[in-house]
Amino acid sequence: MKSHNVFRLCAGLLLMLCMGIAACHQHDPAADGVPVGLTGIDHLADYLSVQEFSVDGTSGAQAGQGGRTVCCVMLPYKWHPDMKVTVRWNVTNWRDCKGEDLEALVPVEKYEEPEHVWVHFMADGKVRVVSSIYGAEKANAPGSGHPVKDPIPDKHPWDDYPPHVHCKKNFE
Repeated sequence: MKSHNVFRLCAGLLLMLCMGIAACHQHDPAADGVPVGLTGIDHLADYLSVQEFSVDGTSGAQAGQGGRTVCCVMLPYKWHPDMKVTVRWNVTNWRDCKGEDLEALVPVEKYEEPEHVWVHFMADGKVRVVSSIYGAEKANAPGSGHPVKDPIPDKHPWDDYPPHVHCKKNFE
């Protein structure tokens, strides 16, 4: 009776070992990802602002000048040419008292290693997704591999176009 229990124990351990080895063989490092920080950069005109955005469902909150980071969006360890993410965002037009919800499937620019994700909302309406170890300014400076022509403006549209004063006519 005891030898039967030992046999069952050994068979069970062997089965678990085989399953573990099979799982290792199915492991695909390129498909696995790593969590990285997420920051939005607003390059829009002084009367526009990205009040909220998300990447593949991860909220990035308000895009600004690159000072606010949230955790985390997943990036694969290895970049591949057809890599894209879904970006959703809202643009508030403080001057005209309007808002617009937008969505785009955006390619992720080539990276060597997954690093912080910077989502750039460009003045021409396009969106760029860059993974970089550098800060907002340096990640997009010439020579960084990810140059951005649009500067990051220093703006405060909610102060320049206060909605409770400027948009009052829309609420009457």
